[in-house]
Amino acid sequence: MKTISTINIKEHTLKLNDFALESTEKVVLKTINTTEDLQKFTAKKIKSTLSFTEKQQENFFNKAENVKSLVWKKINKTVDFFSKN
Repeated sequence: MKTISTINIKEHTLKLNDFALESTEKVVLKTINTTEDLQKFTAKKIKSTLSFTEKQQENFFNKAENVKSLVWKKINKTVDFFSKN
């Protein structure tokens, strides 16, 4: 039977402590790396979404301007028609 001595306890405690520190460091570093990757992914998606939204907004306002000019042309033609009569 192996006897337990304070030297063995100290050695095992130091080994366990080192293992715990290394494991914790690995987990923290992996978490930080994953978070950085997710932030990059999110930034990329937000940028592309804003770009798409900008294009859609530009198309919407261009179409609104075209419709507005058509409406004003029709109104002017109608006013001219009734002012001649």
